[in-house]
Amino acid sequence: MADQFVIYQPPGPVAKAFLESGAFIRSIMGPIGSGKSVACIIELLRRAHMQVKGPDGLRHTRFAVVRNTYPDLKNTTLKSWLDWMPASFGKLTMSSPITHRVTNGDIDMEVIFLALDRDEDVRKLMSLELTGLWINEARYIPKSILDGATGRVGRYPSVRDGGCTWAGVILDTNPPDTEHFIYRLAEGIDLDMVEQTRKLEDELRLKGIIGPNQPLMEFFKQPSGLSPEAENIPNLRPGYYSFASVGKTEDYVKVYVRGEYGFVIEGKPVYPNYRDSLHTAKEKIEPLPGIPIMVGADFGLTPAALFAQRTPSGRWLILSELVTDDCGVTRFAELLLAHKAANYPDNDIGGAWGDPAGRARGPDEEAVFTILNNITGWGFRSAPSNDIDLRLESVTLPLNRLIDGLPAVHVSPTCVVYRKGFISGYHYKLVQASNGASVHETPAKNKYSHIHDAGQYLFLGGGEYEIVLGKTARHKPRVQITAPGTGGDPFMPDGPEVQPTHTNEKTMREWRTARGQKPLAIAAGTGSDVY
Repeated sequence: MADQFVIYQPPGPVAKAFLESGAFIRSIMGPIGSGKSVACIIELLRRAHMQVKGPDGLRHTRFAVVRNTYPDLKNTTLKSWLDWMPASFGKLTMSSPITHRVTNGDIDMEVIFLALDRDEDVRKLMSLELTGLWINEARYIPKSILDGATGRVGRYPSVRDGGCTWAGVILDTNPPDTEHFIYRLAEGIDLDMVEQTRKLEDELRLKGIIGPNQPLMEFFKQPSGLSPEAENIPNLRPGYYSFASVGKTEDYVKVYVRGEYGFVIEGKPVYPNYRDSLHTAKEKIEPLPGIPIMVGADFGLTPAALFAQRTPSGRWLILSELVTDDCGVTRFAELLLAHKAANYPDNDIGGAWGDPAGRARGPDEEAVFTILNNITGWGFRSAPSNDIDLRLESVTLPLNRLIDGLPAVHVSPTCVVYRKGFISGYHYKLVQASNGASVHETPAKNKYSHIHDAGQYLFLGGGEYEIVLGKTARHKPRVQITAPGTGGDPFMPDGPEVQPTHTNEKTMREWRTARGQKPLAIAAGTGSDVY
């Protein structure tokens, strides 16, 4: 095949500066339509051409492209890539992981597309030897992926074959909220990390590894789409950003049109009956003396835990959250102990429940629950069910209750991630169906889903399981603290322990029959048109 060429002009000075940067980690952030993703595509192609030739006369590179979900990866990221680098440039393999082997003249470039909602792709990412990596729409990506990526790049080609001419991680994104790691890194919020980065730069400059003015991290912010300096305007229809603003909320326009940090409600909220003014306290909720603390936990790469009390009247006081990133089970258990010691030194732990998958053995042949209990001594056990309908109902029902004129679920404002999840971070992602807009059957997996999974296990284990199944009255006698069958009474730790009753298929059939419905493909009450 004759050599083929790509002609590209940067859409503006910010994108141009992004491409010219020599930073090891760099990000470009801006409004929709500003040419961010294309700039990242061009950067991979440019670096492939800059790679020195190996002993065989070819320029060998290997890049990974990461997106949060497989549908987004396939329908958006891959399509953008193929617009600039068609499948005819080499060989495109659609089997997992999607791989494009680009061969053009002396270029031998391997591009591997990975989705974070596929376990096999995550495992692949953490074992690859790469030249560089592109994180597409980074606001949906946990920092653990960036942390892991920095150790995977700069390893191909090997030093024996000439080494990497360039290595690094590039990111593009619409503006995230102010809790996201991109905001914290770009705005220098974590002063310790700023100082650590400065020391590393000085050390590398002293050794001659990076240039005198070359930073390790650099963040580029494009202008508002409504400003005279807006980028990529010649490639957009006239009035593009004005049309994009029609019928949108101020928060949407702030993030997607003006390119400013913000929080946008996306998709269909999982708990539409949540009312922030009702369910969130005005001030921090302090633990009640003499009442044990209950804990719900979710495991995986980003384990999370929710700490709560259940009053004698049956009210849930959600006291605090523990949200981690790239944390192993042992470290998570240590953080749980530290959190309890710092916040509830005078309260006992009355019950701790987690994902039933925690009974499975990990790579070290020790079950997650075993590790947690050996370190904390809290008696972690499986939640009574992992059925998503039961889990959601266990939270929905108490959200609808008032007890003595007060909400049955009261969230401390210190639970920042849990609260944002309720508002809409924890949602059914909108998908396009043949009959109009619809939503996924299960909630989207994101940074809000882990703490809400933990909350569901807490509610089920702490008394809502039997209530959901209709085996216990919603308003229990004040002398009864937990529902029968969910475990020992945390207020009577010396009494006999009752083992949890786990849901079986027969129980679920009976429950769904009683509800008079089958599992829905869309959220109840929305019809086929969520708008």
